[in-house]
Amino acid sequence: MIDSEVFTEQAEYLSGSSFKKWTISHQNENDTLRKLTQAGAKLITGPRGCGKTTLMLKAYNKLTKKSSNGSFPVYVNFKSSLKLEPLYKRNSNAAYWFNQWILLKVISGIYDSLTEFKINERIFKISKDQIIKNIQLLEMGRTDLLSDSEDQITISEVHLIADKICSLTSKSRFILLLDDAGHAFSTEQQKDFFEFFRQIKSKNLSPKAAVYPGVINYSSSFHVGHDAEEIDVWVKPNNDGYLDFMHALLKSRFEENVYNSLIKNINLLNLMCFAAYGIPRSLLNMISSLCIEREDNQIIIKLTQKDVLREIKASFNSTYSIYDSLKIKLPMYRNFIDTGSEFYEQVLKITKEFNKDSSAIRQSSVIAISRPISSELEKVIGFFQYAGLLSPKGISNRGGKGVYELYEIHYASIIDRNIFFSNKAISTEKYIEAFTNRPNHHYPRHSEGSLLDQENYNEIFALALPPCEVCKTPRISDSAKFCMECGTKLKDASIFEDIVNQPIESLPITQTRADSIKQNSKIRKIKDILMDHDNKELRKVNMIGPAWANKIRGYAEEFIA
Repeated sequence: MIDSEVFTEQAEYLSGSSFKKWTISHQNENDTLRKLTQAGAKLITGPRGCGKTTLMLKAYNKLTKKSSNGSFPVYVNFKSSLKLEPLYKRNSNAAYWFNQWILLKVISGIYDSLTEFKINERIFKISKDQIIKNIQLLEMGRTDLLSDSEDQITISEVHLIADKICSLTSKSRFILLLDDAGHAFSTEQQKDFFEFFRQIKSKNLSPKAAVYPGVINYSSSFHVGHDAEEIDVWVKPNNDGYLDFMHALLKSRFEENVYNSLIKNINLLNLMCFAAYGIPRSLLNMISSLCIEREDNQIIIKLTQKDVLREIKASFNSTYSIYDSLKIKLPMYRNFIDTGSEFYEQVLKITKEFNKDSSAIRQSSVIAISRPISSELEKVIGFFQYAGLLSPKGISNRGGKGVYELYEIHYASIIDRNIFFSNKAISTEKYIEAFTNRPNHHYPRHSEGSLLDQENYNEIFALALPPCEVCKTPRISDSAKFCMECGTKLKDASIFEDIVNQPIESLPITQTRADSIKQNSKIRKIKDILMDHDNKELRKVNMIGPAWANKIRGYAEEFIA
């Protein structure tokens, strides 16, 4: 019988027993866990789904198992931080209240850790119940109900609590594991978070944060390398042991007979592993779509090239939708994102032409772009890194011929667009040979001018600022407070409110399922799912049981994360 959690994608939604049973290790994991469980401020970075939360929870579990020595761990998830973003549009003390929310989340996490260690002691002036209530009030924007100064928290108080707990538990250090930190879509919140991160660090307290690549705005006083070491935790498909890692993931999730069915066509399975591009949830999604559950609750899987290529295309489209969704989440950069789509197509076209007539061991998945790269293109490349569609591969210094930045293209896009060989039909065997024999210094080299429209540069990178609501005159800058034409006060749009008011079709569900939800429940927008706390409305829909209801809710929470 299939386990209801077997296709759960995010580590934070797995039960404790399933997490411990199914999580597996990769070759660089021990070094990362050592850095997460010992002294020093660290930032682990990687795109969505690459395993940042898994590593955070592994570090937490590792430290909770230790006896008297070691460190006291606290895990805090900041996934809902965007709920505080509207405060920045209407409250002059937004930075203060966001800082209070962060500190409340930390105190709540401390209470959870004390429970894990079976320590029943009041360590703070506010009870756990009151902490949770205050967090909820802040997320609703009700700062008017939090005026009691006795309920306010300071960083120095957290330091005192940390010292007290270390003494109480005979631990040498206090480790703060801050997941989904430095929110990708609110510049002000990002800067305020990293100011908190810098200030919370002390001799006995080591903060660790999980962040996205390419989209983070650090505070002016925060410097990566000095204030925190950055660790890339993305398991790249050209790393040694990559296929072994992905196969171990499948072995841990599925019963032996299911895995044996998968390896009957090992080349097609490995093609999906490469197409997942180091993102475990992408592989699980592809496999789940190919599963058929019989009436006796047994899973059967039969891989065919047609079905596998269809799922690889769907996986690439799903990954690309993360990039495309930035037009909703970062509306000011709509033109950048549209330009980026043309840039990516040009990169694929150039790479395909470069690979034409080359042997399997000479097929390139890398594009080299000559320096200097404009800040506008750097911003676009950052967005692609956030989505996982481009991965930085370092620098190539060719002396007098110039210095190039190297970026690898997502393997699913290479398969979907048939970038290797340029044959009419894809040869699975040849693609596997090409992916397992990446050339080190063989790739197309281009300048920015050959990748972008230079004649209309200012237009393609113009900020998409909302006009004056009264006279429709365009804003002169994103910092403008009043209309230059009629003098009307300009309204600052809330990213959070725009996101939660998107239709449910914006989530990674089929149109058929979206139609069914709208026909059989009151749910129309993403916020309706978020407000359906017990999934009561979702459960009214035919073919949506507890597992699917939790999955759809997870999609909604992920959409604002």
